[in-house]
Amino acid sequence: MSGLLLALAALFLILSALLSAAESAVFSVSASRLRTLLEEGFRGAETLRRARDVEGGMKASMFTLNVTLNAAVAGLVCAWAVLFLNPMAITWVLPLVVLGLLIISEGVPRLLATRRSIRLALLTAPLLLFLERLTRPLIEPFIRFDDLLQRRNGDGLSSADERELRQLTDLGRREGVVEEEEHQLVERAFRMDEMTAYDIMTPRVDIFGWPDSLTLAEIVPQIRNVPYSRVPVYGDGIDDITGILYIREAYEAFSSGRQDLPLSKLSRDPFFIPGSLTLPRLLKDFQARRIHMGIVADEFGGTDGLVTLEDVIEELVGEIEDETDIAEESFVRISRNEIDVEGGIELREVNYVFNVSLPHLEHRSLNGYLLEEFGHVPAEGERLSIPGIEIEIIEATETQVLRARLTKTHPTTADELEEVE
Repeated sequence: MSGLLLALAALFLILSALLSAAESAVFSVSASRLRTLLEEGFRGAETLRRARDVEGGMKASMFTLNVTLNAAVAGLVCAWAVLFLNPMAITWVLPLVVLGLLIISEGVPRLLATRRSIRLALLTAPLLLFLERLTRPLIEPFIRFDDLLQRRNGDGLSSADERELRQLTDLGRREGVVEEEEHQLVERAFRMDEMTAYDIMTPRVDIFGWPDSLTLAEIVPQIRNVPYSRVPVYGDGIDDITGILYIREAYEAFSSGRQDLPLSKLSRDPFFIPGSLTLPRLLKDFQARRIHMGIVADEFGGTDGLVTLEDVIEELVGEIEDETDIAEESFVRISRNEIDVEGGIELREVNYVFNVSLPHLEHRSLNGYLLEEFGHVPAEGERLSIPGIEIEIIEATETQVLRARLTKTHPTTADELEEVE
């Protein structure tokens, strides 16, 4: 009898630890890593995606099962102590059991799971999805009650509404009722809430502008070749943007005989925004002010970048090309382990398309990263070797890298994807 109680307690403890580890692994896989797994066709990636789509129900299910298992462990051990030690033993056995549960069934499994999250997530996602469906009748009332509270508190679209909408569009896409473009539109709409102006801005090094001391007569010869309808004008430099010049208004002023008018007199006041401004809020600001361009200010009062209404809309509907746009890819995939990229490509995009972990928080563009690593502007043919990657400069000027080739020094595997972005 004594051995049976302890054996059952140990079994329930192991099950609780496994569930904790599995849940932690499934939800610690980043969205970008999951997209990569799906695109590379890793086995179990689609099941993992479905498991993450029911996040609210999944976490509620795991919480319910873990509480049940942990309560069973505590009850069995306390029963063993009362029956085979003495009734007073429960006063010191119970605290030890609670401490052991926190460490063995929660802390250690979750810590270990994050170190091999992708492999464990792919293996355990089917089990968690099955358990979520099994316990759904028990937890559904609590989920609905939580959603009701969110609605009354004015939180907008509830997690259940969002989850159900995404599930419906995904199901419709798989059954051919919803087009792929429509499915992507819904996904982008939800993803916009997580994006900021910093994520989509044109960095300061790529901003085209004119000094505000120039006159209309001096810029008119250039206007014909400018593919923009609005151009920033600046005082002492790009960190001192003083206005936004509307090309149409410049033409009208020139045609009316005001050729000597300085740009500072013709430009409109700039709209400065923080890089942390979310895209839905930015879109509302653009609509309220009836403007199409914002200047992203840095923490020192300088210029971090530039964002337009078109940039925001493109995040929702995809790339928009007009007659002034030049179709050009920022990268060309040569093979699974080799790509050619522009020097101005963002490091976060390189990390996403190439499954690597370049320091995108310290450097926005590949060009900036290479300049710091080399310590000078590298020439064509120079190479940089870092763990897992070799970078060769294909084209460069005296001031920047125009194009580079990235080659992985070992093939892409699921283990490689375990690296933290």
